[in-house]
Amino acid sequence: MKSKCVIIAGEFSADVIGVEIMSAINNIEWHGIGGPLMDAKKLNKFYDWDKISAFGLSDVIFSLPRLYYYASKIADKIIKINPKIIVTVDTKGFNFYLIKLIRHKLKKNNNIPKFIHIVAPTVWAWRANRADKVSKIVDTLLCLFPREPYYFDKNKIEALFIGHPAVQKFSSQHKKSSLLSKLKIKDNGQIVISLLPGSRKKEVQYILPILISVSKLLSKKIRKPILFLCQVAPNQEKLVDQILKKMPNDIKIVHKNLLGNELTSSSDYAIITSGTATLEYALNGIPSIALYKTNFLSAFIGRRLIDMDKIILPNWILGKKYMDFIFQEKCNPEYISEKMIQLIKDKNKPNELLVYAKKLRDLLTANDRTFKENIKNVIEAKLNV
Repeated sequence: MKSKCVIIAGEFSADVIGVEIMSAINNIEWHGIGGPLMDAKKLNKFYDWDKISAFGLSDVIFSLPRLYYYASKIADKIIKINPKIIVTVDTKGFNFYLIKLIRHKLKKNNNIPKFIHIVAPTVWAWRANRADKVSKIVDTLLCLFPREPYYFDKNKIEALFIGHPAVQKFSSQHKKSSLLSKLKIKDNGQIVISLLPGSRKKEVQYILPILISVSKLLSKKIRKPILFLCQVAPNQEKLVDQILKKMPNDIKIVHKNLLGNELTSSSDYAIITSGTATLEYALNGIPSIALYKTNFLSAFIGRRLIDMDKIILPNWILGKKYMDFIFQEKCNPEYISEKMIQLIKDKNKPNELLVYAKKLRDLLTANDRTFKENIKNVIEAKLNV
């Protein structure tokens, strides 16, 4: 008989991790919330994930009534299922509130499930006091980065480094010629530049128009032919298509679910919205620039709360500036294009970054096992307790 477990993933990056978790273990009947990847694994879904998604301070504030409403509904569904384990993936604000709500509803019940949260709060970048709060919410915290357990161990929480799933997606076998062939694009020796506008609606709305303008400037300033490929998250395909149609451009779309890994490993350069993608491209040694732009209020608060030197993952992990980060006011087409031209002119950069890419892959591998193997061991151990 299959064990019943719950998994909650409320955004695209969590969906990517969630499907890895579901794929790692057999004989589990998964219930919860996830995106298209988890749906394809036959997740028994409570609601569509847009019911629990909100991004940016202003969006979260206006969405609070909806988030509270669905948290209560989801908590009741989980209690009815009576799972042995509840796995929450990222989206800390909603997931931690949900866990506290379930604990409150079950406070007179001795049969409380084990709560496992994956993707630790970034206490190393901002609000370090959250480490103590997490210890009162979850039973086990699974960390993607080797330095993270240190911040939580002193709070008597089981914090385990399990490696990063992006390491397993690295491949030295992908060739640019193969990618172009699959896209039905003739190989003219062109420079391939990946454009990543983000996986959240607000990110795409702010950043994609800037990337389109950057592509036009680079095409004018660089003599060699350039192929711009926009990597699109499955949850933002319609929005990306709408924006591209409004602004004339020569950008080709690559769907992340279909050729995302090949694009990541066979691009010449990349311009990336800050997030996990910066790490994915760094693991492949692709010379890249990271950027971010948001509304004034979110940027104002972010500058005062977040350590900007630690926001780009490969920079923080390596303890050095692996890639430039362009934020807010400087995030304009002229400045970005000049930075890209400097990067393209640096002929030593690709070989230098390949060395750091190997170091990153070693640092993000735990116990000489894959991410899936470590996840499998943890969850099976909890099921057998």
